[in-house]
Amino acid sequence: MTDTTVAPGEQDAPAAGRLAELTAALAQDLADGAWSPGPLERRLAHRLLVATAGDQELTADRIRVTLWEGAVALHHVGDGRLAAQLAHLFAVADVPGATAARTEARALLERVAGEEGEHDRARS
Repeated sequence: MTDTTVAPGEQDAPAAGRLAELTAALAQDLADGAWSPGPLERRLAHRLLVATAGDQELTADRIRVTLWEGAVALHHVGDGRLAAQLAHLFAVADVPGATAARTEARALLERVAGEEGEHDRARS
């Protein structure tokens, strides 16, 4: 049985809004230096972006695999902020009306994947 009281795609508008808000907050904290993604967060962001290299699509399957790869650890590093962002992204991955939120999330993932932290510089 399906609920037809809400037009298709409209029920996901709050999820897209939450993703956009979380992405903006993470991007601002990254720019301000209030949040610095660690090696696991950078690795998983990079892994997800590599998975999208052919079509640039952040699909639910690709996000699910990335979250699984991070397993328990991703929910603890950086206060679980990237895990939360990926979970919200997963919720709207295949929603046609959430393109702008996915685009902003992808831009943040590109920044996170490209970040080089002190830990990485020390190893170089």
